[in-house]
Amino acid sequence: MSALAAVVTVGTLGFTASPASASPGGSTLRVSQDAAGQVAIQQGTTLRAGLINVNVTSAYAAADPETFQLRNGATLSQMDVKIAEAGNWQVDAAKAAAAMQWFVQNTSFYGGLSAIGQVSYKTVLPAGRYYAAQVNNPSATAQTFRVTGNTYAALPATNQSITMKEPDRFVVSGSGGKLRRGPLRISNDSGELHFAQLVQVQPGTTDADITAWFAGGENPTVTGGAALNFGTQTPGRASVVDVTLPSGTYALLDYIPDTTSGMPHAFGGMHAVVTVA
Repeated sequence: MSALAAVVTVGTLGFTASPASASPGGSTLRVSQDAAGQVAIQQGTTLRAGLINVNVTSAYAAADPETFQLRNGATLSQMDVKIAEAGNWQVDAAKAAAAMQWFVQNTSFYGGLSAIGQVSYKTVLPAGRYYAAQVNNPSATAQTFRVTGNTYAALPATNQSITMKEPDRFVVSGSGGKLRRGPLRISNDSGELHFAQLVQVQPGTTDADITAWFAGGENPTVTGGAALNFGTQTPGRASVVDVTLPSGTYALLDYIPDTTSGMPHAFGGMHAVVTVA
């Protein structure tokens, strides 16, 4: 259980905003990360509202750059505090739940894609001021960018999807009950913040095995196995990512704390086993 606790412990943001240099409007946001996790915006500091292609190039082993907005006068410093409180859920679950309620009320998260190398995804961004940052890096700097104009766009159609729904659960739809390489829609149709992490597990693993794992049983994950992490999404948000995972069996997990219990959703049963063909 201690290893799992380490996975779901969230570090403080510890960052301040750094404006990026001006660039022409466009539909592509290019983000890079160095080996220390610092994010830089290479293209797209001013974007047209609508469908945005987000391209990420990272050399950071724990890469998880995310894009988000602050609302209602909320600040990055306040966000620092709330992330620390949410990450301390084992000590004070009630405070962690309250912190997550703060996030629902005062932030908008649009996801992010975790991988070493080059990855990309598509999302729809309305007009406003945004931040891009490695939110679990204590020394990170949040880079700012702007989106202007009106949003007249929709995500491209896909024939497979992962949906986060109430009560906390994943609904997976794919041809023949399996996910395949290609475009995958990931959407949050619940009232909480969620993310979707696909982690390769041993063939034959069942959802009951995942439940037993969280209760202190055997770890079914494949050492050095493949993984796809799609970052935090606010309720009502959706993105499309290309599945590039090798064929195999995967656990679908969400470690974000719950707004009621303060416990990470996966510990409360928000997990599933899926096959990638």
